[in-house]
Amino acid sequence: MAERLIEVVLDSDPRDRLSKILEEISVIAHWSAKLDEDMWQTKILLLAENSEKILDTLAREFSSNPSFRVVIIPVEASIPRVEEDKEEKEKQQVEDKPIFKRISREELYQDISASISNNAVDLVMVVLSAIVATIGLVRNSPAIVVGAMVIAPMLGPNVAQAFATTLGDSSLAFKAIRTNLIRIGLGFIFSLFVGFFLRVEHTIPEISSRTVVDFGDIILAFSSGTAAALSMTSGLATSLIGVMVAASLLPPLATSGILLGNGNLQGSLNALLLFFVNIVCVNLSSTITFRLQGLGPRTWWEANKAGKAVKVALIGWFILLSLLAFAIFLDRGI
Repeated sequence: MAERLIEVVLDSDPRDRLSKILEEISVIAHWSAKLDEDMWQTKILLLAENSEKILDTLAREFSSNPSFRVVIIPVEASIPRVEEDKEEKEKQQVEDKPIFKRISREELYQDISASISNNAVDLVMVVLSAIVATIGLVRNSPAIVVGAMVIAPMLGPNVAQAFATTLGDSSLAFKAIRTNLIRIGLGFIFSLFVGFFLRVEHTIPEISSRTVVDFGDIILAFSSGTAAALSMTSGLATSLIGVMVAASLLPPLATSGILLGNGNLQGSLNALLLFFVNIVCVNLSSTITFRLQGLGPRTWWEANKAGKAVKVALIGWFILLSLLAFAIFLDRGI
């Protein structure tokens, strides 16, 4: 896995306390230097998968110090190369570790928070994405539709909801929900506007394919949500491009708006059903994946709160998914 360089700044000599901390945590190297009379800097090089443990320990030990500051820096490479000790490897295999290695909670929080901002650029990108998606649907062009999903994916706010639930972070959850509603509203309103003024044949393959929902769509959306969570937690953001395409949130939403604007209520509802299936499955699978990876708050009292939030969320998403599956069952006339 990738490496991280953790820089710790304090107003006192931290070497004695840090040496005790680092005895219990596997690091590649560490060194301390006095910047001036009132400031010390310590650098710790380690594998990204080990960064969360040491960050939590540093926070417990030094957070009461007003000068305490930690900076996490991704490392492209370091020399000499890290050679994993055989005994250490065997020890790690025995320890109770998450199923998949991941980056730290703090890095994830930063990445996910950035994906749900509501600045002018993000909102414009959502509108542009809706424009491109609508054109792609009307022209029956899969390439253009895929481009719309990559321009301004709606995956971020849904993964952020699952992440906030896992941490029991109500502030982040409300921000994610607000961002999701804004982006859904913009995409739907624009496509509805186009549907009012442009006659569109519902038989166009790119449109008609999104008015037919079956149980395979549940499996696809669930797999996409899991892949999205794994991509973020492993730090492999580039693989999210494929997930954005597979999750397919914007095209069914745009299809629903276009068909409603054309007066095709049944087709619009079917496309909306597909959209909500994707939303529910992405949230459900992301929450499960985060929990399996051992993600949670740093303190035990926050962990209790997060545990309750996760249980409520999982039950809620399962109920919604069951209702949507029943709606698919009725629509297929089985």
